[in-house]
Amino acid sequence: MAALILWTHAALAAEPARPSPHGQSPVEAAFSARAGTPLRAFGYDQLPDTPGGTATLGAVQADYRLGTGDTLSVMLRGQKTASKRVVIDAEGRLLLEDLRPVTAAGRTLAELREEVQAAMSAAHLDVEVFVSLAEVRRIGVFVLGPVRRPGRVELTAFATVLDALTAAGGVTADGSLRSVRLVSPGGGERTIDLYRLLMPGGGGAADERLRDGDRVLVPPLGPTVAVAGAVKRPGIYELAADRPRLTLAEMGELAGGPVRPGPARALRLAIGADGAERGEEVTDAGTPLFGDGDLLLLTPRQENRRNTVRLEGHVHRPGPRELAKARSLRGLVRAEDLRPEPYLPFAALATTEPRSRARALHPIDLAAVLDGESDPRLAEGDTLIVLGAEDVDFLTSEPVLALLRDGKPPPAGACRGLEVLARTLAAEPQGTLARGPQARAAATMTGSTAPCPPVFDEHPDLLAFALGHATLVRSGVPRPGFYPAARPTVAMGGASAPRGGILESEAPRVELIGHVRHPGVRPLHAASSLRRALADGEAMLPGIYPLLGVIERHDRRTLARQLIAFSPQEVAAGRFDRHLSDHDRIHLLSAERVRALVAPATGDPRAPAAPVAAAPPGAPAAEAPPPLPASAPVGAPMGGEPIDPAIAALFLERVVQVRGAVLRPGAYPVAGPTAIEALIDAADGATAGADLTAVEVTAAAQRRLVDLVRPGTVRQAVAAGDAIRVNAAPAALESRAVTIAGAVRRPGSYDVTRNETLSSLIERAGGLTEEAYPAGTLFTRASERRRQKEEFEQGARTIERALVRAKAKGDTVNPDDAAHTRQLVAELRSAEPLGRIVVEADPTVLKLRPELNVLLESDDRILIPKRPLTVAVAGEVLRPAALQFRTGKAPEDYIREAGGTTREADEGRAYLILPDGRAQPMAISAWNHTVTAVPPGSVVVVPRDPKPFDWLELSKNLGSILSSLAITAASVSVISR
Repeated sequence: MAALILWTHAALAAEPARPSPHGQSPVEAAFSARAGTPLRAFGYDQLPDTPGGTATLGAVQADYRLGTGDTLSVMLRGQKTASKRVVIDAEGRLLLEDLRPVTAAGRTLAELREEVQAAMSAAHLDVEVFVSLAEVRRIGVFVLGPVRRPGRVELTAFATVLDALTAAGGVTADGSLRSVRLVSPGGGERTIDLYRLLMPGGGGAADERLRDGDRVLVPPLGPTVAVAGAVKRPGIYELAADRPRLTLAEMGELAGGPVRPGPARALRLAIGADGAERGEEVTDAGTPLFGDGDLLLLTPRQENRRNTVRLEGHVHRPGPRELAKARSLRGLVRAEDLRPEPYLPFAALATTEPRSRARALHPIDLAAVLDGESDPRLAEGDTLIVLGAEDVDFLTSEPVLALLRDGKPPPAGACRGLEVLARTLAAEPQGTLARGPQARAAATMTGSTAPCPPVFDEHPDLLAFALGHATLVRSGVPRPGFYPAARPTVAMGGASAPRGGILESEAPRVELIGHVRHPGVRPLHAASSLRRALADGEAMLPGIYPLLGVIERHDRRTLARQLIAFSPQEVAAGRFDRHLSDHDRIHLLSAERVRALVAPATGDPRAPAAPVAAAPPGAPAAEAPPPLPASAPVGAPMGGEPIDPAIAALFLERVVQVRGAVLRPGAYPVAGPTAIEALIDAADGATAGADLTAVEVTAAAQRRLVDLVRPGTVRQAVAAGDAIRVNAAPAALESRAVTIAGAVRRPGSYDVTRNETLSSLIERAGGLTEEAYPAGTLFTRASERRRQKEEFEQGARTIERALVRAKAKGDTVNPDDAAHTRQLVAELRSAEPLGRIVVEADPTVLKLRPELNVLLESDDRILIPKRPLTVAVAGEVLRPAALQFRTGKAPEDYIREAGGTTREADEGRAYLILPDGRAQPMAISAWNHTVTAVPPGSVVVVPRDPKPFDWLELSKNLGSILSSLAITAASVSVISR
């Protein structure tokens, strides 16, 4: 393998590894080890570590949208001449002498120029106004996720997402460049693909301007692929979310294209479910094959090298090998070098004749080489060409049969192997290929329309050479057709035929494949029908997929293949049977294998993809027929190996969607009209909460409801393309319990039904105790808690924006004021509101006024206290405390006992929180005294004075923010008493 890696990446030896600002990430280390050369993740070294935002102003376009804090230069010329700098104020207005205020925020620079000119023309004659942007405002943006300096960054209003990321130090190697999220303060969200900007000719949302308060969120690194070899930009590339797989052409575009012109060999290295790496040569540039973890190696197809031999065709890593290490075929090829489904009876060794220097092909029995029975010597420049099952299948394709029938030249642009075959037939009109038994048999045969394999394009003389060594095998093999062999005679089942003849087995038989107890061949007389072949269902293993099986049938005369669908469940139940023909093959799959096959095609992420054979239809069975010594193709069983693509396509095109309240929702293939109950059973049955009286069936754009429970219901059936939805019955209980504590007889958590009320819960809890104080009930709700938390967060953002505006205007900010402001923001963000709502909890009152009986929700918490003997004082007092209640005491008495108010107190906004959570204002000034009755369990709250923050010019009243913060602190003090 080491020598192979050195060969594959010889083109990379002269290319030094690109420098990177970050160390090698685990993804880079893994891909580099697999590729045998250093590979870097694309794009990360293009995001430099530049602290701070963009500061250069430059020319400002007329479509620039103005905002609060922008500084404009206004020049007047004419009868009135002046020049001044004006800042757009906090209300978004532009204030000029002798003019009415002009709204500037939100307008473009061009619109503002027209507005100011019109206003000036109305006030003064012959005055021309020139307005330009002198100083741009600053904005604050949060950058979070895998970046070097996450947090808040200050930028100019011209900044883009790319500027924000570079100001945060750039994205680290474990962060995504293809799914960066831009979240606006108003709740809007966009996903930005930085590749569109970093790739040549890029653009997109990454170069759009940011707004104050935007958040740039970098998610973790997504699925990746890598390209190595002779390309201009080898590296590791992240896949876009909407393109989980790329074509060969798209992979080449990512890597900048090849470094040298001419044909190249593309090798895809993929990690399978078992963790093993497998190679696959890719020739179709338009099929999306490359997904997460795949590595593409690109190497030139032709290289002028000496002292080498080559291994080509159906192998994992085709290309040159050192002659010193491969003096013979056994040193050149091993079993582990072969891709799945190699064709062992025949390979071709291309050599150069010493005297004529002409190319010559020699047949090789590859099975004998691998077994050690044969080991021909190799010379410099020799090439061993290994064939696969799909290559051999092409020998019986319609284009080849058409040439054998009439000898007409193939159409322009056809496979080069077909062109050479046509010339061979024309040069030898009386030869074996043109007049032999195979040519006569081709006149009555119908072949497949499989495309020409790349091996016959790369080695055009190989197609005619293989046909010249082939025998037409009509029976005894999975796919009747032409099979080349290195040995001169082919034998099977007691019959034999010379190379170039026709071989048939006389014993009629059928074959059982897949998830069955004894897969293999059975005599036709013992398995003349499906029911007999499957032993009335006894031949099936547990876990069989019950709704679809396939009979593969070949016409012995035309070699055409037919796939016949049937229901194993109906066969086992005795409701269906079908006569079988000689050489029929019955394919049965397990339920898990069908789910794995169908899930990727239907977008279900829960099941892995089932491997599908690259070979054309007709994969061999788990238990092979009597082997052909020289011509039997090597196949793969159905039980755990690749599925025949034609059979896989049949399963995928016959699906019924089963959704809703079933244990395994998804797509389920069917043979024909199938009972709804059978499909629900295939989905592992309905869930406990399913409503089988209203199963929704969608068929032919029409929808109907089916009752599967009602006695006498006619058996309902659906067909491929239909959809079933099993609806869930409405939930009777809330998803989470409700907790009641305090002065009730049976406190604890209770499951409650929908529309259950507080009085019902109190009754279930045994009612109130004698010392209960329902007027002081503390009722908290999760939804209200979230709302209050968001209110505090909004207040913190409002204060932060006000601070940014003050700095942007150039106002002198007192350090103490700034510190107090930051402290207030921290308090708002750290505050944990209770989510208290005011309720009536007295059962007597609730009976008289049922409209006050609150409905319960999940996670509600009710605390009914005992009658308290204290009144709490909270907020801006010297010593917050719970003081003894006395009848007749006024609020100021309690405040006095708490040490009086602090210098930051706002006495005019003092609150009294009553025991049930209601708040009412009160006046405690000596000049404006209002007597307020203070019941036990109340809280006297003195909020903070908002005057120290007047310099912020808040558009929202700060007093309400401070009052809400004080009420929250007071509520916490109540619950902690």
